[in-house]
Order: sequence, then structure tokens, then C-alpha cells
Amino acid sequence: MIKKKHVSRFIISLILAIIAFIWMVPFLWTLLTSLKNDNEIYTNVLKFLPTYLYTGHYSSIFTKLGNFFLYFKNSVVVSFWSVLFNVLFAATLGYSFAKFKYHGRDLFLGFVLIVITLPYVIYLIPIYIMQSRMNMIDTTLGLILPYIATNLPMSVFIMRGQFNNVPNEMMEAARIDGANQWQTFSRTMLPIVKPGIATVIIMTFITVWGEFTYARTLSITAKSQTLAVGITFLRDEAASWQYGTLTATIILSLIPVMIIFLSMQKYFVKGIMAGAVKG
Repeated sequence: MIKKKHVSRFIISLILAIIAFIWMVPFLWTLLTSLKNDNEIYTNVLKFLPTYLYTGHYSSIFTKLGNFFLYFKNSVVVSFWSVLFNVLFAATLGYSFAKFKYHGRDLFLGFVLIVITLPYVIYLIPIYIMQSRMNMIDTTLGLILPYIATNLPMSVFIMRGQFNNVPNEMMEAARIDGANQWQTFSRTMLPIVKPGIATVIIMTFITVWGEFTYARTLSITAKSQTLAVGITFLRDEAASWQYGTLTATIILSLIPVMIIFLSMQKYFVKGIMAGAVKG
């Protein structure tokens, strides 16, 4: 029995390793392509590994994509504020849905769940019309607000599941110790739901950082355009794709995503499971 158990674990681990490798192939190919010179990239002979490490494509980013730092800064600013307010609103709403009973709570929660099922692209035209009338087109705030709104429903659902897992006795104990409502929420409840917060941060950051449709529609000039939009200008300036510079830009754009994910990955699975299974 024990031997069969070990064999089954080995088979499962092997299958998962193969799947993980398949998922990693596009990333590895992009990384290795960014380290090849143009002769190796455009050769008729398919080569997976570069003959030697060539870093010229990374330095050429700043000449072929002159506003790279501006695009990068815009992405950081938009992502930071979108994540911050999304976490704040999701935590407070999730806490309210999970721990309080009031008139209209279930109706509002049902509305949130319905919104999750709708594709976020359908809001683009109404948002564009509204922002056009409010002179918010081509502004950083014009991107931040839609990103908060479109990411909030799923984040609320995750946080509600997290707070549902916290016994009500924790709240009662905090109140007995003299904590008010805000102190109970911020000092007692929030530290317990770190997995949910980390999950919301990761999901929101990845979504906002790589989002293209809203960024391309609501931002017109470089002053508000993000890196996801800026990358496409590599083709416009060169008339055709420069794959070396393109892959180098993609790799640089993935660094913040990898940092965020790796720093919070230990909470990620816990948060997803709590929000999905017990939400």
C-alpha cells in the first residue's frame, strides 16, 4: 500500500512537472531570444540556446522606445494606486458581507456575483463616454478608477471568503478588550486574512500591469500611457517587429510581476482556496 502511494505521488509529480515545463517554454523562449543577436534570431536554423549571451537588445530599448521610463513609471503609478484602493475597498466590503447582517446585504452580494460573470470590456464604451464628458481622458486617474471598479467584484468575493473563515469569537474578544469597530477590523481581523490580501494584491497587480484595452482607449499620449501600450510602438517606429528588442522589453516588463508574485506566493494558494471553497 505504501509503495503504491509513493508511485502515485511520483506519477502526479511527474505530470505536474511536465505541465509546468510546458507553461514555462514561452517564457524561456522569450528570455533566450532576448539574449541572441539578430543573426541567430532571424536564421533559418532553429536554435533554442544562444551561442553567446548578447545584451545589446536591452540597451537598444532606450533608443527604439524613447519613452520607456515614462511608460514604466505610468504603469507603476497606475498599478500601485489601483492595487491599494482595491485592497482597501475589498477588505472593508468583504468584512461587511461576512460579519454583519443588514437590509439589502444579500441583494448587493448577488449583484457583485453577477458582475463577476460579465466581461469587463462591455463597460469600456460607457466609461469612455463618461470620462470624455468629465475631461478625464488621457489622465492617470482615468485609468485608475476603471481598474479599481473592474477588479473589485472578484476581490470582494475572495475577501468575504477569508473573513468567513475567521470565528466571530475573535471579534467578540477584541471588543471585550475595549477595541472599537475600526480597531477590531484593522488590528484583529486584517492580520488573520493575510492570504486573502496577498491574493488580491497579486491578481489585481497582474491584471492592471498587463491590461491593454482600457489603457489604449483611455490614454492618448505618452504622458498617461502604460508599458503595455508602449511596447506596441516598437513596431510603429521600425515598420516591422524587432524581435530582439521586443523580447527584451517583455522580459523587463515581467520583472515587477515576478517580484510581487514571488514575495507573496506562500499566501497565494491559501487565499485562492479559502475564497473559492468557503466563500
